[in-house]
Amino acid sequence: MNKKLIVIAVASALCAPLVASAQGTGVTLFGRVQAEYQSTKIDQATSASDHRQESISDNGGLSRWGLKIKEDLGNGLNAIAQVEFGFRTGTGTAEAAREQWVGLSSKSWGTAKFGRVQSPYKDFAGGGTLDVFGSTTLQARGSGGALYAPGNGFGAATHVDHAIRYDSPDFSGFSAAVLLVPDDATQTEGGSGGNVGGRGGSSNYQIGLKYKFGKSGEIFGGYSQDDASDAQAAVITNGLNGDDEQVWRIGAKWKFGDFTIAGQYDSIDNALAGNGGTSCSGGASATGNESASTAQCNTSLNANGDGDIWFLTAHYQLGKTTLVLQGGQTNADEVRTADGVLRAGEREAKNITLGAIYKFSKRTLVYGGYQKVSVDGARSVVNTNAGNAGTVAATAALAIQPDRDTWTIGMRHVF
Repeated sequence: MNKKLIVIAVASALCAPLVASAQGTGVTLFGRVQAEYQSTKIDQATSASDHRQESISDNGGLSRWGLKIKEDLGNGLNAIAQVEFGFRTGTGTAEAAREQWVGLSSKSWGTAKFGRVQSPYKDFAGGGTLDVFGSTTLQARGSGGALYAPGNGFGAATHVDHAIRYDSPDFSGFSAAVLLVPDDATQTEGGSGGNVGGRGGSSNYQIGLKYKFGKSGEIFGGYSQDDASDAQAAVITNGLNGDDEQVWRIGAKWKFGDFTIAGQYDSIDNALAGNGGTSCSGGASATGNESASTAQCNTSLNANGDGDIWFLTAHYQLGKTTLVLQGGQTNADEVRTADGVLRAGEREAKNITLGAIYKFSKRTLVYGGYQKVSVDGARSVVNTNAGNAGTVAATAALAIQPDRDTWTIGMRHVF
């Protein structure tokens, strides 16, 4: 009995500071943990044999934990905040920053957030809201012909630093979300690093609009602009200087009983080098200690070139099981210099995914499926494996037209 009393006393002493610090404020611990076994085979045009890599990990980067904070300020106004970190099961990857912001919310005028946020293209107008296999190896983001995924966050990948985001309330089915990054937010000269705000990058914003038809469906659209920083504009890639990247989007989602269909179309002008949309950014991959990387490079456009991407998904609810069929296509236009010299050829990447999700409960599920990627036109997978000295190996082309097959089965728990 005495031992039990001692344990209770110690526990109470430890918890007391936490309770006191949260007086008048609601603090919620949340998170997700996911692991999957996946097998990826890449057809290597430069090798006599195919390359295959298998892993047990969380290559889609879904695993995360964080705190949601809310305080009632009266008159319908709330102070809100979120601190969130991601990690990858099976690989020992250190924590990575995700959403980290503070803001105000009201049912009458909407929500304003300040800090590191997600873009409307990711969680409001299409993007990650459509892909039921989001953040798995079967995800559409970056996986060969579906969902634009630039590392600047103005798409369906990563997060946006130095940002202000406003989400309006619902007005008879209509709503809007606006993202703005202040002029010259970082004053850095670099054009890479996967985000916006470098010196000279003055207009960085995104607008998403949506209309909901009750519970039946929605239509959405938007416009996104990421101005080239001084450093990006000075660099010549494919014979052209970097220019302001613009993305137009339109899409819809509709539900018929247990059947749901959704899709979107993106038109991209001047894909900006250094923002991830012209490289491997955004795709789930198994990039362990293999000599060749299986990073997805297929939803990429030619640097300083134009292109378009469409995505279509359909799923059917059968009891606790969701059957999924989805895919898409990326069309990267050719790039020519001002005098007509061809510097980058056109490329077409197609994606088809088939799978299923089974829910044990509202918090626990298992999933599995198959994905096929086909690429027409030259596209290289590069060696991103770190050498013994900890430096990135030379970016030698390991595969041209890297068609791939991926199988996966995984488990997820939400808390």
